[in-house]
Amino acid sequence: MSAALQVEGLQGGYGRLSVFRDVALALERQQTIGLVGPNGAGKTTLLKTIVGSLPSAAGTVMLDGIDITGRPAYQRARAGIGLVPEGRHIFATLSVYDNLALTRAVEADRTDLGPFETRLAEVYEIFPRLQERAGQLGGSLSGGEQQMLAIARALLLRPKVLMLDEPTQGLAPIVIRGLAGTLAALKGRFAILIVEQNRAFVERLADRLLFMRSGTVAPA
Repeated sequence: MSAALQVEGLQGGYGRLSVFRDVALALERQQTIGLVGPNGAGKTTLLKTIVGSLPSAAGTVMLDGIDITGRPAYQRARAGIGLVPEGRHIFATLSVYDNLALTRAVEADRTDLGPFETRLAEVYEIFPRLQERAGQLGGSLSGGEQQMLAIARALLLRPKVLMLDEPTQGLAPIVIRGLAGTLAALKGRFAILIVEQNRAFVERLADRLLFMRSGTVAPA
């Protein structure tokens, strides 16, 4: 059986500037991998290349045994890659409900998703605070609530692989503990890749740790 996500010989960056090279990793179904490393190591650039926001210079990205290397980001998302980006990128002037309802745009291409209201009820069960604040503007939420919203948005697409980029960034310790509990409860539902500088946070969740330094990835 193929891995949920398989990366081989991946190289990328910005134009002629190579940020990482020859990256290989295999993320099995129901496995959680943590990718740690200092600022500037290339972690976020690697994640953006895997999801298709940045083009790769070499290598392959396989999702469920299918080569998605040449596909644009929106097709990779429809294929099953869910991203919770650094900075969360919610829509501040839209309500919580409307932020979540935007995911309905993919329904015509994802007939396997099931009814939106069923999926919404599932994420509200995970994040009851979002249901309480359904009519509140996204920009008025606390940092922790915005992170909940960003994760809930990804979960509505029922991903095969959930990728989180610096999920603890800017959050208070008590909020980070709650986030760790939420992600621990999600473990085993799908494959998860967490990019973080907070090694202690990742160690509590990951089945395997990788370390990135100067554009290369190795076991931690």
